[in-house]
Amino acid sequence: MTKKKKKNLTKRAIIISSILVVFCVLVSVVYVYGLDYYRKYYACPTLGINYNKYPVIGMDISVHQGNIDWQVVYDSKISFVFMKATEGANFVDKNFAKNWKNAKEKNIVTGAYLFYKFNKDGKVQAENFINVVKLEDNDLPPVVDFELCYGNRFSKVSKNQMQNQLLKCLRELEKHYKCKPIIYTNVDTYTKYIKDSFEDYPLWICKLCSEPTVKNWTFWQYTHKGIVPGIKGNVDMNIFNGTYSEFVNYVYEARGKKLEDATKSSTIKSTKNPTKKKQKNGPTNRRVPQSTSRKS
Repeated sequence: MTKKKKKNLTKRAIIISSILVVFCVLVSVVYVYGLDYYRKYYACPTLGINYNKYPVIGMDISVHQGNIDWQVVYDSKISFVFMKATEGANFVDKNFAKNWKNAKEKNIVTGAYLFYKFNKDGKVQAENFINVVKLEDNDLPPVVDFELCYGNRFSKVSKNQMQNQLLKCLRELEKHYKCKPIIYTNVDTYTKYIKDSFEDYPLWICKLCSEPTVKNWTFWQYTHKGIVPGIKGNVDMNIFNGTYSEFVNYVYEARGKKLEDATKSSTIKSTKNPTKKKQKNGPTNRRVPQSTSRKS
């Protein structure tokens, strides 16, 4: 074998070895990150929800839940539902319009959210949402789903730029809908971007293994593994931080409406048991929706 051939083989071997080393390092990083994520969000102890303390249960959905039987969902006593409407500057969830219409027909309190893309203009993302979502007095405020996950995790936008763009999005929504938008986020993203910067906006926090420790949360997403009749597969489950009466007050007052001018009975359904008396300021306590999972 000539020296030239030996040299080429050696060079090739070095290149292949280097590629294998880089590949192994990447696999290790992904594995460690994935294992840490699993342990943190899915392998936690069973979470027992105090339904006396938090009686108002809801869910959030997107196109991933497929076709939903809203009559069955209604009968399961779900109090509210947040739906994905848009993502980024031009994406629209293809099931949003159908879900929005059908849920309203069943008298379930509805809310819509936009999934925020870190590398897109905040105002443009708000405009995309505004073009799709028409809110009524008895709807929940708009939601900005702002979380460090999926493609957002690889964004190279600085923290300062990101916060400025998020503020543009929130202000555009507030200007149009005349109310404070809700910020949905997980604990990591809250700590890094939201805490001490957006405290005047209602918070919907994702905390899957235990009750949130952050102050003044309004909604709490406590599992990704809920089971709701009428929906195939798992669904995200959420809790409102308050009683039924406080939920009714929140629905209207968050939109800047006067509660005494609203017909609450047509907005939030009460139990069908005629033997129970209604509360003065809201619907009667309703049965907790069934879920086969209390895990986070």
